Amino acid sequence: MINYETCRSNLEKIKSDFDILENSKINEANTRFKFIDSLLTDCLNWEKSDISCEDSYEGEYTDYILSLFRSVAVVEAKRSGNYFELPTGKQSLFQPLKSVYKDNINIKKAIDQIMGYCHNRSIQIGVLCNGWQFIAFIANRNDSIPPLEGNALIVPSLEVFLAEFKTIWNCLSKTGFESEQLQKKLLGKSEIELPSKLSSTIYQYPGIKNRNPFQIELEIISDLVLEDVIKEKDIEKEFLISCYCKSGALSNYSLVSKEILSTRYNYLFEDGDRKASLQQIATKKGISGELVELFANSLSKRPVLLVGDVGVGKSTFIDYLRLVEAPKVFAKAISFKIDLGSRAIVALDMKKAIIGLIKEQLLNIYNIDIEEDDFVRHCYFQDLQKFKSNIRVKRLYEINNDKALEKEIEYLTEKVEDEVEHLKASLGYICKNQSKQIIIFIDNCDQRSDQDQESAFLISQEFASDWPMIVFISIRPETFHRTKKESGALSGYHTKAFTIPPPRIDDVIKKRLEFAQKITSGEIALSRLNNNTSFSKLHSLIDVFLYSIDVNQNLLTFINNVSNENIRKAIELVKKFFGSGHVDMEKIIDIYEREGRYNIPLHELLRSVIYGDNIHFSPTSSDIINVFDIRYPKANEHFIILILLGLLDDYSKNSRNHGFVTVEEVFSYLQGVGYTANQIDSVLNFSYNRKLFETSQKGDQLDVQNSLLQIRVTNSGIYHLRFLIHSFTYIDSIIVDTPILEESYKREILNEISIEKRLDRAIVFKTYLDNQWKTANIISTYFSWETYSSELNEDIERIKAKLIKRE
Repeated sequence: MINYETCRSNLEKIKSDFDILENSKINEANTRFKFIDSLLTDCLNWEKSDISCEDSYEGEYTDYILSLFRSVAVVEAKRSGNYFELPTGKQSLFQPLKSVYKDNINIKKAIDQIMGYCHNRSIQIGVLCNGWQFIAFIANRNDSIPPLEGNALIVPSLEVFLAEFKTIWNCLSKTGFESEQLQKKLLGKSEIELPSKLSSTIYQYPGIKNRNPFQIELEIISDLVLEDVIKEKDIEKEFLISCYCKSGALSNYSLVSKEILSTRYNYLFEDGDRKASLQQIATKKGISGELVELFANSLSKRPVLLVGDVGVGKSTFIDYLRLVEAPKVFAKAISFKIDLGSRAIVALDMKKAIIGLIKEQLLNIYNIDIEEDDFVRHCYFQDLQKFKSNIRVKRLYEINNDKALEKEIEYLTEKVEDEVEHLKASLGYICKNQSKQIIIFIDNCDQRSDQDQESAFLISQEFASDWPMIVFISIRPETFHRTKKESGALSGYHTKAFTIPPPRIDDVIKKRLEFAQKITSGEIALSRLNNNTSFSKLHSLIDVFLYSIDVNQNLLTFINNVSNENIRKAIELVKKFFGSGHVDMEKIIDIYEREGRYNIPLHELLRSVIYGDNIHFSPTSSDIINVFDIRYPKANEHFIILILLGLLDDYSKNSRNHGFVTVEEVFSYLQGVGYTANQIDSVLNFSYNRKLFETSQKGDQLDVQNSLLQIRVTNSGIYHLRFLIHSFTYIDSIIVDTPILEESYKREILNEISIEKRLDRAIVFKTYLDNQWKTANIISTYFSWETYSSELNEDIERIKAKLIKRE
C-alpha cells in the first residue's frame, strides 16, 4: 500500500499521460488497463488483491468488484471519449443523481446496469467510470428512498480529480471505503467524530527519510544481489541449486502450532469428497513418486494442479523441477512455462494468449517455426497426400502444375490459419517425430482474478484431454476449495492435485544471502554489472546479518511471522534492512571491522520495517499494523483487535478445530465483553484486510453474514499480539497514528525527536492506555492489557538504564 502524497503524485502523472491521448479513441479494454487500473491501485490505494475483474454472478459480468472483507463496490468501466455529458454550470462534486441520469441515454443505461449488478449481489456502492470521469452513487439503499432520488459523487475530469483530490480520496480510496465516507456524504449521515491523530500536526507527514550516499548505494546493490539475481538466465541453474529449499520441514520460528502447519491444506476437501486426491509434491527425500510415475506414463488426461498459497514458491519449484530435480525427464521433453502473471497478456483472451506464448517459445527456445513451409508440409504430410489424390486436384498436376501448386498452398494456408488446430497438430507431429513428451506449466494463475483462474483451468482441461501434452496449472488453495463445490469449474472432474507448502523461511534467507556473497566476492558475475562495482561493504554486512540470525533467533522469528511465511515478503523485509535510512550502517561496519562481529539487535531490524522509506510510521505503507488505532470514539476500541487476536491465538495454541473459530463465535464473545455489532464488523474488516487472520477458505472475501464461516489467526497476528505491543520501538512508532480520546493526555503527546523525550512520551501513552482499559472495564479470558503494560514498562525502563550507563 502507498501513502496519500504518493497517490496524488501518481495522479499527476496519469493526467499528463491522458492529456497526450485525449483526442484518440481508446476502446474499453485499453481504457481499463491504461487508466482505470492505475487510478484504482496507484491513486486510490486499492491493492490488486482487493480487486476482482470480470466477476460473474448468475451469468452477469461486471468489470470490477472492489472488496475489503466483503464486496463493497461495483465499478463498471466504459469506453473513453465524450461519454459522460454532464449538465453545464454544475460545479459541486455532490449532485442529484437524476440530474445526470435523465438526459443522457448512455449514462442512464449504464446506471441501470450497475444498479442491477448491485441489487443482485447485495453491494451498496456503484461506480461508473470511463477512465477520466467518475460517477459514484448508492445503488442499494435501505432507507426506503429510491437510488435515483439520492445524490452522487460526480468527478467530471482529471483536472477536478486533482483539484479535489482530498475529498475524492476520502470517498473512493480504500481507506475511505473502510470508514464508509462516501455513504456518509451521500446519505447525509454525520461522520463519527474521532480526535485528530498526532500525525495531522506533523509537517509533510509521513515524510521521506533522507539517506546518505552510502545507504543509497547499499539499497541499489542489495536489490541486485537479492532480487534481480533471479532474473539472470545465465546463472539460473546455479542459483536454483544453491538457493532452492525443498518444502516439507516445519519452521522452528513459526508462532502457529506445528499441528496446524502440518494440516494447513486439510480444509480443501469436504467430508466424503472422493473427486480429488491430494499429496505433497516434494519432501526432503525428493519429488513425489506419483509425479515420477505420471512423467513415466507420458500423458495424463486431466490437468495436474499445483496448489499453494501466494508466495510459497510455486514458480521456483517449477524451475527447479525442470532444471535440477528432473533434468532427464525434461531433456526428453519439450516444455513450456506460461506466465499468466505477465501484464502483457492481461488484456488478451486467455486461450489466445496461451496459444501465442506456446508458439513464441517453440520458436525462441526450440527454434521450431510451425508456419515454416517445410515444417507445415511434414506436419500435414498424410493430409497433403490425400488432398493431392482428390479427383479435383490429382489431374490438375498433369494439366497445370502451377495451378495445382496454388491449390496445395491454399489448402495448407487454410490449415495454418486455424491457429488453435494448427498448433495442436504441430505439437502432435513434434511429439511423434522427435519422440518427445510435451509438458506445459500454466504458472502464476493465482495472480489473476477468480474468473481467469477458472477459465485457465477449463483451457488446461481441454489441453490435457484432447492435446498430446501433460498440463500443470498453479492455483490458490481458496480457488481450489471454491471450484470443487457443486457449481465450480472443478466440480465435475476427478482432479489430481499436489500441494506446495512453503519452505522454511530461515533456510531460504540463509541460502539466498550466502549466494549473494558469491556475487559480492566476485565468484559469480552478473551480466548487468560492470567490473568496477564495489561489493565489499555489502559483503561485510551480509556477514553481520548471517552471524546475527545464527545467534539471535528473535530476528528470524520476526521475519518468519511478519512475512506470514511468504518467501517474497521475507526477502523484501531483509532488503529493507540493508537499504534503510533508519539504521546506522556505517556504525555497524566500523564495529564489525574493529571487533570482527556485530550482533544486530531486533529493534534495528524492526525500525527498518516499521518505517520503510518514511520518517514517521505510515499505516498505508508499513508492513506493521497499528493495533491500537480506533474506528469508534470508545475506550474499549483501543483493545478490540488484541482481544480478537487473543481469542484466535488461544484456539491456535491449543489446536482446537485446527485453530478455526466461527464468525458466530467471534461475535458472541466480543459482544459478551462489551462490543457492539458495528465495532465487531469494523474490526473484522480491518484485521482481515491487514492479514491478521485468514478464513477457512483462505483469501475469499469475508462475509460476516455467514455466521458459519471460520477464521484463524495468522503468524503476523500472533506476532503483533505476543511481541510487538510491549516493545518500546513499536509503541514509539504508532503513537503518531493513534487518536487520543482524553484531552489531558493528548496535550502531553507531542512530536518528539530525542530518545529521552520519546521514552517519556511512551510512558504517557502507556498510562493513557492503562486508564482506557480501566474505563472500559473489560473482563476477557484471552487478553489482559495490564500484563502487557507491565512488560512495556520494563522495556522502557531497560532502555532508560542503558542511556544512563552510556552517560
